[in-house]
Amino acid sequence: MKYIILFLFVFAGLAYSQVSERKALIIGVSEYSNPEIEKLRGVPYDMQSATKIAVAMGIPEKNIKYIKNSEATKANIMAALKEAGDSTTEGTRAFVYYSGHGTRYPDPKTGECVDGLLTYDAQAITNAEFANASKKLTQSSDKVITMIDACFSEGVVGSRSKTRSLDLAQFSPKFQSKSNAEACKPVNVITRGLLPEVTRLGGLQENFVQITSSRPDEVSYDDANAGGVATQSMRDCLLGKAVDLNGSGAITMGEVEICAQKSVDKMLKSSNVTQHITVSGSRNLIPVAFKEPPKPELTLAQITPPSVATAPAVLVAPSSLTSLAESSPVATPVPPPKPIENAKPPTQQVPPMRPTAPVVEPTLASLATLKDIEQQRNPRRSIEVKVNKPTLKIGKDLLDLSIKSKTDGYLYLVLLGSDASSFYLLYPNGLESDNFIKAGQTVKVPKPDWGIKAAGPEGTDRLLVMVSDSPRKLDTLQMAKPTEKAPYTFALNDLGGRHALINYLTGSGIDGKSESFGAQLISIKEVR
Repeated sequence: MKYIILFLFVFAGLAYSQVSERKALIIGVSEYSNPEIEKLRGVPYDMQSATKIAVAMGIPEKNIKYIKNSEATKANIMAALKEAGDSTTEGTRAFVYYSGHGTRYPDPKTGECVDGLLTYDAQAITNAEFANASKKLTQSSDKVITMIDACFSEGVVGSRSKTRSLDLAQFSPKFQSKSNAEACKPVNVITRGLLPEVTRLGGLQENFVQITSSRPDEVSYDDANAGGVATQSMRDCLLGKAVDLNGSGAITMGEVEICAQKSVDKMLKSSNVTQHITVSGSRNLIPVAFKEPPKPELTLAQITPPSVATAPAVLVAPSSLTSLAESSPVATPVPPPKPIENAKPPTQQVPPMRPTAPVVEPTLASLATLKDIEQQRNPRRSIEVKVNKPTLKIGKDLLDLSIKSKTDGYLYLVLLGSDASSFYLLYPNGLESDNFIKAGQTVKVPKPDWGIKAAGPEGTDRLLVMVSDSPRKLDTLQMAKPTEKAPYTFALNDLGGRHALINYLTGSGIDGKSESFGAQLISIKEVR
């Protein structure tokens, strides 16, 4: 019996789940051993906010380590960073947070001014020292996110003069001069940030995110009643305030930064001060998943296959699921199939992920989804994809790929068709569910007993090829094998569907310890 490959996608209960191997280190220094160092009364609130951020990132509370006040000596913090690297599982994620005073002082060895985090015992941890202590963490983890809510400057005209328009009983600068402050004004500073130090030691920019609460010549403010202005803003945006600007179905660190900066500007609007949050490194990283995505409006299309025996299965698939139809396995040209009646989504509007989410062209949004997934890849998991026929003749040519992975893994293929509305998983599928591949071995897709034939319209197909360390859980995105009586299909062509696909491949769909994967987005043309 000849079949078209068909899928049934079920979206339910897509709340973000915890990933048991993820870890967090949260450091807060509110008071110091030296009584002359100003106390930061908002730091306890910051630690609570950082905990909420960590949990939203899928980190179990039992995997969060805290260091605060008298515990936060230089020796203890450095040891905790090293221990985090020793105990972190290969290929998982980590979050490191610090709230307290920053400092700046002349390095007696070089004479240059350097930035540092001021520890409880009035010592400083420089960017180079921080990067060296966390070297194993950044090299073994799939992704590491750091956030530093501190500043390394009193501001161009001095912190106290800049806070005159603020309520000094409520706001405090998160900076403390260690020594010889006049020699270390911003204009005299030559400093290396944490990201350059991490990459210098072998870390990858694509696997690291650095969040800083202010620019080098600005002040980071501590609100005694609510915590750091930057931490409050990042917390609120990561926990739901940020907007999916490109409609991809996920929110990236770049989109979180835009949201957080608007919040900072609003909090400081009545003053004449500025504070700019900066996200560097992997700005396309998806830090958290939506908690309650809308249920997509799914469309049912039924096809009854003819009774033809022993022919290989063929999927007419590069395009719209609205034009999905039976295909002949022979090489004779096949005219473009007619659209399936009532196959397009109903006109009922799906509520947006966020009340203020902009309306985005679906074509651009769907391509953005594939790009967002690709950007979560770990460059250490490289794959090679050869398209044996980069141009396919509609109704005649079959998709022909050769794929080789540097590591063992599980292969996934996701297609955005040339009609820009079909958006679905090609592999694994109802005819072949074993998608494990060996390192160094070339895999041909499709296999000899089934195929994927070009069906039009003319245009460009986008195909995401992904090889992951761990398989994905089908309880977040279920596939139903085609049957003779119920060959159903649902297209992933709305906001809820795009979110579900991202969550399945990069979020709670992960079924294993390692979250790392390699990915490559390729283009294939369809012509008459």
